[in-house]
This record gives sequence, C-alpha cells and structure tokens, in this order.
Amino acid sequence: MERLLEKSSSFYGTGIGPQAKLFKVLSGQYKNRILALYPKDPDTLVYSWADPPYFNWSEPENIATDSADYPCSGLMDEDGNLYVVYTVKTTLALAFVKLSFSSGSWSLGTVHIICSVEKNYYPSITKDSLGRLWVSWSYYDSSLYRYYVHVKNSVDHGVTWGLGETDPGTSLTNGETSCFSQLIFLSPHIYCFYSDGGTKLAYRRIELSEGFWESENQIYSGSDINSNFCACVSKDRRIGVVFPGVSSLLYKEYDGSSWSGIFTVESVLPVSPALRFFEEVPYIFYGKNIGEKQNQIFFTYFKNGVFVQPLPLVCGAKTFDKVFCYDESASEKHHDRTSEAGDTTPADLFHPESFALIKDSDDCLYLGLDCKFNLVNIILSTPGVGGEVIWQYWDGEDWISFVPYSGSYNFDSEHLIVLLWEDLSSCPSFWQRCKVCEEDKFWIRVKVSITYTTAPVGTQITGVPEGKYINVI
Repeated sequence: MERLLEKSSSFYGTGIGPQAKLFKVLSGQYKNRILALYPKDPDTLVYSWADPPYFNWSEPENIATDSADYPCSGLMDEDGNLYVVYTVKTTLALAFVKLSFSSGSWSLGTVHIICSVEKNYYPSITKDSLGRLWVSWSYYDSSLYRYYVHVKNSVDHGVTWGLGETDPGTSLTNGETSCFSQLIFLSPHIYCFYSDGGTKLAYRRIELSEGFWESENQIYSGSDINSNFCACVSKDRRIGVVFPGVSSLLYKEYDGSSWSGIFTVESVLPVSPALRFFEEVPYIFYGKNIGEKQNQIFFTYFKNGVFVQPLPLVCGAKTFDKVFCYDESASEKHHDRTSEAGDTTPADLFHPESFALIKDSDDCLYLGLDCKFNLVNIILSTPGVGGEVIWQYWDGEDWISFVPYSGSYNFDSEHLIVLLWEDLSSCPSFWQRCKVCEEDKFWIRVKVSITYTTAPVGTQITGVPEGKYINVI
C-alpha cells in the first residue's frame, strides 16, 4: 500500500539509482524493520522506520542539517548499523556519519570528513568482509573542469579515510563532463561500476588482498546513461546491471567469469531503473514517461530465459480505465474520451458537442479505475476562466463532495497534479464502485457548480505521478 512519508522540498527527493535509501534489518528481535533515508528539505537529512506491515512510520529524526541539496547514500550492515555519506552544503566536502543500532533504536555518531578538497558529489558506500568501509563519488576538478570517479576506504569504521580529509583518494577515470558510480562487494573483490560522460558504462575492481585497481572493463557504450543505471549482487554470486540503451531498457549479468549478452527488457527509455534479486531472480523496477511530469512505474522479472511483460507497480497510478465527458445540454450527454485522456495529443480532450472538457453548470468529468487512486495529473491546452467545480466520490448511496488534499482546483491552470488524498492509505474506506455508462469502476466525478466564461479544454488527464526517482530494498 502506498504511504506518504514526507513532502520533501529537496530537488532529488529519493535520490539517484546507484545510491541506496531503503534498508531492512536482517536479523534479531527487529528483523524486517525497514528504514528510509531521505532529505526532508535541501539542508536536512532524516530517517524514518516502520515494522511490518509498514502502515505506521516513526517521526523523522535528523541525521544532518548541513547537507547540500545533492543525493546522499547509505549502507546498513548485518547488525543494523547505518552508514551515511553526503555532500556538505557550504564546502561541498564529502562527509560520513554512523548511526549505531541497539535495542531497537539508532544513535547518531560523530561526523567525519572523507574529502575536503575540491567539490564532491553523488557518493556510494559499501563494506567488505574485513570490516573496511569503501566510498566512491564524483570528484570535480575545478582547474580542469572535469569530473572523476574517486575511491577511498576506511579501516577504523569511518573515523579516518585514506591519508586524511585532504587526500582526494584514488581516481578510477580520466575525467569527463559527468560521471556517476556505484560500489558493490562480491568477495574477494570490491567492484566500482560507473558511467563516464554519459556515453559509457564500465567497471573496475580491486581484490581485497591486493593494493591496486584492475584495468577498466567496458559493459556498454551508448548515450544518456548518466545516473540511470543500477548494479546488484544475487545470493548465488551473480552480478546484474540494468541501464538504458538507445530508446530501450537493457540488462546484463556476470557469473563470476564472463558476462552474458544484452537482454532488452523493454523498448522504452527508462526513468531511474532499479535492480534487486529476490530468490535469485532479477527484478527490475523503472519509470516509463507517458507525458509531461508523468512517469508510470513498472516492474518485470526474469523467467524462462526472458523478462516477462512489464506490469504496473501501483494499480492506481496509471492512465484511467475510463474517462467520460458529460454535457447536461447535449443530445448525447456522455462521451467516452478514454483514449484522448491517455495520450499526449494537444487539445483533443473535450465533449464533441460543447468542444469543452466541462463548461456549464452540472456538466461533469468522470474518471474511473478498477482500483482506488489518490491523484489526478491534469494537462490543459486551454485553462478555464470564471468557473468552479465540485470534486466527488460515490459512497454506495450518493456522490460525496470533498476538497482535494492539495487544495481546490477549478481547471484554471495548464498543469497541476491534484492530490485527492494524502496517499492511497488515506482514501476513504467507504468509497465504493458504481456504474457510469455501464462501466463498474471507482469513480471520481468533477461537477461544474459555476459556469465557465472560458471553458477548459484538455490535453491529457491520468492518475500517474511524476515518479522521477525510484529506490527499492
């Protein structure tokens, strides 16, 4: 069930794909407790946690109040301790802090600086079998105007890193206009996967008993890779990587000795793809853009040598199953505009007799799905002027009027995401299905209460959120 944790004002929200933000306690009395790490605002990093079935989350607690408005990353070890790496706001140094887990709570430790020279962004952190912590990040050299993937480690639980905070660490790349990295541990190696210049996905690795990084191995060359990749390790010691190709979502796998060929997951350019193994089966989660600020989240998994047909992750976050425009004065009052509501064709969403989405008093817009939903993403070609509407749902006996959680909206601006309720968990329990034009759905009815002087005309109306950044456990 979808649950709202925070209305973050940070630019990146849940962060980029190579970074971890959701964690699960793996053993002990608090096994399966989930912790979410996220920015509450551009300066403040917090965490919140919940126990199964994850309906009730704790009040957020501060981790840092000096964070820059860039993505942080974390790691939870087998004992439930949380390690967090972030960029400091004023200096753009890279900082580390440990939250120790004991008796069901996390206690915040001392902040230590990993790198205080130049500008440091987009960290990733892992831990090896010897107890050493490793961090990779994007290091910006202001004299060369280039980004490099840098790596450092700590042998004292994050108190000191390399030769100290003025040590920039080991550079793994030759410098590009952008780079993003992700560290993973698969004994006996630390792997650093990275994109370089948005045109190459590659990795280097270091064996724990050795003191040098092996030469680069290129996985793929293309375009628009940037931060849109994710690597993961399975319990049977395979490494999977998901990444974008040319207008496609791709997957490759490493069995410890060789890489597979490329699997095409779907012929669509993905948004924030994420990869996890469940019972040694790779599952891929990603957003698919269907319109302006509309990224529907899908998932798929590998079965019988292929990835199955992708499925929507949230049944209530999709294009509407049925959309009707109702004109009280028309000869044919109801008109099915489902396909017009789902596509991006400008100015095609209207009742064919009034040429308006809604216009006069008692005209209605009906939005229906087979499951409950909590938002409506509205794009208009012509905003309405002078009119007002009432939002309603069916309770089994009557249409119940309500004010959307995000506030009143009268179809008077070109683009708005209307939050009907805080989240899916907050939808009215007595909201029931009913039939509109013989279609049995959960319906939202938008009814005109004051006639428009200029009637709105629609381009696209869906139940799809922006869905810009995705993180999974």
